[in-house]
Amino acid sequence: MTPATTLGRAAFSRVNNTGQKLFRVNAGIPVEDALETISLLQHYANQLTLDAAMSDQGERFSWPAFYLGEMAKALIDDVNDALFLPRADA
Repeated sequence: MTPATTLGRAAFSRVNNTGQKLFRVNAGIPVEDALETISLLQHYANQLTLDAAMSDQGERFSWPAFYLGEMAKALIDDVNDALFLPRADA
């Protein structure tokens, strides 16, 4: 596909009321690997969301789904930057 890699700019998991983030996507991950990981993260977030909706103990599933979705979002944002920011600079 492409030799593009993640830039390591996207952060996630807010830890306090100032908006400070606890985690960051690592730079240098091949985009193909990142996209595969995004797909897996989103799949499991969707499964947990469905479990939360169908269960009497929804809160047990909703927080893990939220964190997986947050990770997937940060990773897709970083991949997007890696693929499209160089075009904007040209």
